[in-house]
Amino acid sequence: MKRIPKSQYLPVLLLLVGIAFYVYYGVTWNAWHENIANLLIYIVIIGALFWSLRKKEKMEKERKGNS
Repeated sequence: MKRIPKSQYLPVLLLLVGIAFYVYYGVTWNAWHENIANLLIYIVIIGALFWSLRKKEKMEKERKGNS
């Protein structure tokens, strides 16, 4: 069975949690417009996490190949 890389499932999981918080607080506090900037910043952070984890996995694969 093929293993799913951490660079794929971790950012998706965190993105779903962030959207759930955005929707929950948007409904309960009626704060949709106030929190859209926070959600966009969160999405940029998730993108940086994806990029760095993918880079790390690529470097580990190269390191194992050279050994």
